[in-house]
Amino acid sequence: MLLEAANLSKQYVSKEFFKENKFLALDNAGFSLKEGGYLSVIGSSGSGKTTLGRIIANLLDYDGGSVKYFGKDMKDYSPSELSQIVQMIFQNPYASLNPKLKIKSSLLEALDCKKTKNSEETIIKALEQVGLDGRILNNYPHQFSGGQRQRIAVARALLKNPKLIIADEPFASLDVYSQSRILDIFKNIKKVSNTSIILITHDISAASDFSERMIIMENGKIVKDCSSDEIFNEKENKYIANLISSMEL
Repeated sequence: MLLEAANLSKQYVSKEFFKENKFLALDNAGFSLKEGGYLSVIGSSGSGKTTLGRIIANLLDYDGGSVKYFGKDMKDYSPSELSQIVQMIFQNPYASLNPKLKIKSSLLEALDCKKTKNSEETIIKALEQVGLDGRILNNYPHQFSGGQRQRIAVARALLKNPKLIIADEPFASLDVYSQSRILDIFKNIKKVSNTSIILITHDISAASDFSERMIIMENGKIVKDCSSDEIFNEKENKYIANLISSMEL
């Protein structure tokens, strides 16, 4: 099993004057994913889906539960080892690229100790996987559209040859054409590699197009883990019905 997340809990605490406000972002959440598997995580704002993604990407600590990769606790891996297992793609592609670095430097950073005399050839191949070419290497992030920056971010993640890519709302700031391009790239990754992908999105249409398996989250809990067909045929759960209805599907 690639990933096993069990009984995850996460509480945020904020202070307002002399009062502490507590918010349970994850409440006993758990699921598993086989190597080469594809999964969409759906939920309304505040449902806990991004918190879940950041925890399993080792970008956020958790209060209880466990995360295992290949049967080994995530905390027993070094940061370098984990970077070869899981990579995350964020909603804002500009934030994931250093604005002061040329694209070539940003991509070379992702190679770390893998840098060789063939490094430039390697990053060009990664760019080609996302529909770009080596002519962009000497440009800066601000010279690209949001869709292009997101594709560069995907290429950067691919350079690690990760076992799992977590894409958190990768379409949110993009136009319809760019959204379609990114979704096509994810589909192509599925065809040419054994890399697993978890797509976190509020776009249930894109989610059902991407994967047959979907997880629905509400108030920090996983309320449904099943096929997309079962999700769209759900009649009894009002939250799921309203979620689908609100997305005009």
